[in-house]
Amino acid sequence: MAEEIIDGTGTGNKVNVDDNNQLHTFSVTEDEQRQATSLGNEYNINSGTINLSTNSTTRNTILYFKNDEDYPFLVTAVALGLGTRSATVSDAANVWVVRNPETGTTITNAVAVDMKNNTNFGSSQTLKSTSLAYKGADSDGATSGGSDHALLYMSEGRLYASLNVELPRGSSIAIEIDGNTSGAFNVYGAIIGFVRTPKNN
Repeated sequence: MAEEIIDGTGTGNKVNVDDNNQLHTFSVTEDEQRQATSLGNEYNINSGTINLSTNSTTRNTILYFKNDEDYPFLVTAVALGLGTRSATVSDAANVWVVRNPETGTTITNAVAVDMKNNTNFGSSQTLKSTSLAYKGADSDGATSGGSDHALLYMSEGRLYASLNVELPRGSSIAIEIDGNTSGAFNVYGAIIGFVRTPKNN
């Protein structure tokens, strides 16, 4: 006896079976990041513009973030903007992504980043105040206690680098730069990522 598979929403539509005995179905897939955006779980954390002059030829922290959400924070990308470097430019600027930094002037000074925004403009969700997001300043120097995770090179302009970094609760990340110039320059750093809640896991 033949059996029918009927749409359970009340439309009365039936599943189509072709001559090869294959069911015809239609599905829509959505990656985890896009779903996190829809759910209001994705954030853009941006230091804002920082002028570096004293530490233009050594490593200086521009952004620090520590996750204190109830769930892991997945960093999907970092972005940097580098203005015109004055005086003598010796090489491309070096950018480090640092894993689990523990101490440093940027962490001690605790200056809040300029932007910590939800990428869903219709969502009112925010990161916890205990999820620390600090911006660096001239003469902050590098962090300590962590380890280098990635090294990037950039010239003047914007750099967007995809990453796949998971920050369990209590983990941290920093972005540091050496401008390789004897003069001053403006720079910003940003982290793009989302909180991996059970709804978008």
